[in-house]
Amino acid sequence: MDRINKYFFLLFVILHLNCVEEISVDNQFQSEINVEDILVVEATITNEFTQQKILLTRASSFVNDSTIVYERNASVSVVDDIGNLFSFENTIDGQYDSSEAFAAEIGRSYKLLIATDKGEEYESKFEASAGESTIDNLYAERVTTDTQIDGIAIFVDSSNPSGDVNYYRYSYEETYKIIAPNWTSSEFEILQEYELIRDENTGELLEIIYPDVKLVPRMQEEQICYNSIKSNNIILSDGSLLNESRIDKNQVRFINRNNPILSHRYSILVKQFLQSQDAANFYNTLADFSQSENLFSQIQPGLIEGNIKSTASTQKIVLGYFEVASVTQKRLFFDYVDFFPNEPLPPYFNDLNCPSFFSPRLFNSSLSPRDGGYDSYNCGVQTELVDHLKAEAVEFYLVNTDPPDYCEGPYLVTQRACGDCTVLGSNVKPEFWIE
Repeated sequence: MDRINKYFFLLFVILHLNCVEEISVDNQFQSEINVEDILVVEATITNEFTQQKILLTRASSFVNDSTIVYERNASVSVVDDIGNLFSFENTIDGQYDSSEAFAAEIGRSYKLLIATDKGEEYESKFEASAGESTIDNLYAERVTTDTQIDGIAIFVDSSNPSGDVNYYRYSYEETYKIIAPNWTSSEFEILQEYELIRDENTGELLEIIYPDVKLVPRMQEEQICYNSIKSNNIILSDGSLLNESRIDKNQVRFINRNNPILSHRYSILVKQFLQSQDAANFYNTLADFSQSENLFSQIQPGLIEGNIKSTASTQKIVLGYFEVASVTQKRLFFDYVDFFPNEPLPPYFNDLNCPSFFSPRLFNSSLSPRDGGYDSYNCGVQTELVDHLKAEAVEFYLVNTDPPDYCEGPYLVTQRACGDCTVLGSNVKPEFWIE
């Protein structure tokens, strides 16, 4: 949503100014237009029998382009060409879910209706599905790019049995297995923290309570986890350029071999939307714009036009497209060793140096010996082990050598993400997962 919101806003700036000279967006443009008056609509209903979703936001400025302004409490509905009405409810932020599950039927046309709590009313043109398509094959290949990057490409072979329309849009959700490289079956439990007991009247030091920990069996699965990420870019394929009703080897994803999501088992669910020519034109323009190096000179005014408008005022601006599309999907699994046998795994997530260990003291060496600390000479100032544990920064790895060196504590520890996979994903295996 943030990506689409930003694209729409930038496109509107281009259309409004109708020029390619350098401009000061935050001064000139914002003085003319209240950006938050611009409604942004993401709406695709499909032939899946499900709760359909529509997203509404307000365009955000360049200055605040990381902030999403959600449109809440609007009245949203979809009506078909024989009068059937499908109501939507505002569930979270700017997301509106259909009150009941329904599927867009082939041969029926549909219109989107929006009424905001500010009294604004918008409607789309009637739109119909362009037919149905199939994913004939979904597969992965090891490839080297033109820039000599080694990795895995995900390809789709697609076809439209009717042969009338071959405009495809793709999205995907990838799920990958995470194995914490420094996991052990034990973890720390804090027994007590460092504390100085002093006389309330004189302030005299009466007792030093030294920090202590013990090792206990882990209480939950923290060695193997899974994480899922949805695509955030526009992936299109224009089959109108082909004479046949098939598109073969259309690349929907490339993954650098050094990406840690490939390290063990990887799965991708690809969704294919068969679009109308108008919808394809809209998304092609949006995709061209998002990939342009010079946004203001390479996108010509007038090329981006949605199918939603204000019913009351030609001055009210709405950005977006209401689409009716058929969708089909396919899932693929593979392991790293399938393509890189006997080769080292990619670096661990966030470039963590997981073979690295250290031994924080139980006592804080920055404290003076009089207060129960150690002499920090030649040791540097170290944070005690208990402080690391309270900050959820480390995990147990091994008991240190006996006795430990002067500047070391009794335990070897590793960065938490290296010993606890729940930092990076969920320890619940997805229902669809196949080993």
